[in-house]
Amino acid sequence: MPTIGRMPRRRLRSILPAVVIVLAACSSDGATSAPAGTHATDPAAPSAPATSDSTGNSTGNSTGDSPPTPDPQLSTDPPTTVAAVPAVTAESLAAEITAVERGIRDPALDPTRDAEALAELGRRQQRAYRQLARHDELDEAVAALLPDDVTEAYRFNVMARQAVVVHAEGRPPTEPSPTLPAWSIAEPAPIDELLGYYAEAEAATAVPWEYLAAINFVETRMGRIGGASSAGAVGPMQFLPETWAACCDGDPTDPHDAIMGAAVYLVSEGAPADMAAALYGYNPNDGYVGQVTAYAANLMADPLAYRGYHGWEVLVGSAAGTVRLPTGYSATEPTDAAAYVAAHPEDLLDG
Repeated sequence: MPTIGRMPRRRLRSILPAVVIVLAACSSDGATSAPAGTHATDPAAPSAPATSDSTGNSTGNSTGDSPPTPDPQLSTDPPTTVAAVPAVTAESLAAEITAVERGIRDPALDPTRDAEALAELGRRQQRAYRQLARHDELDEAVAALLPDDVTEAYRFNVMARQAVVVHAEGRPPTEPSPTLPAWSIAEPAPIDELLGYYAEAEAATAVPWEYLAAINFVETRMGRIGGASSAGAVGPMQFLPETWAACCDGDPTDPHDAIMGAAVYLVSEGAPADMAAALYGYNPNDGYVGQVTAYAANLMADPLAYRGYHGWEVLVGSAAGTVRLPTGYSATEPTDAAAYVAAHPEDLLDG
């Protein structure tokens, strides 16, 4: 299992240029198609997701970050009317982000004994950064109010969002879907179990575990999503069946096999020497590359950040609004979003 402690600064410094380079590149490229043989989830997507995430709208077949549209409020129970939304200020956001980032890193919390407490901190973190995405004019004001021990994590999370936003600039907006996906949502494997899989894959391939965790996070929220993407990708690391057959062994829907397979595939695309190229080979989308790189850099800066990401939920943009797909959600066919929201108003985050 990766050591949960601070990463050597020399390793963190080595990844920062890649984050900056990718973000700079995002503004110039056009929509890309995934070449045959890549893992690609949805080559037409402006970034990685298929669900909306901490930053915004639904964009693809995985669950990364996207431009401002969806994601949770600071309150535990998402409002269903504008009147129910509390005022969002730089002070309220800075206070919540400080509380959750420190809570996630609280050494008194044990991932096994305190799994639900850490999951709730992750959900609060997701809601806080979502609010920031919806009020990005507050970004600098929030940053100025954060204590030093929170600033680094804040900046990496903002970088992840911005990679997707920049990539989508200038592209025609995608009409929100009237349906919710044919997915089943389940609890992911426990924190320590997944960390063990990432560590095993790193030991076998030299691909840093932080990248594997970031891919797992962006693609399926650590494996919460069961079911195929719109491109036919399956499993927690989102492999096309033909790609899996050509590169990997085992079962692409099994977390252990999928994580090891992702590491093997990344090596075939240039990892660990050129992680940016390897990520682009995994999903040829600059927004995706920037997003995964930023999240990986945050994990490199402090592996305890993983405990927050493990708690993030699956959010999907739709014509009915942003919908939370809770554990236990199951649909074998696309589901009418308006009908689902009418039956489950508690899962509507915004309309």
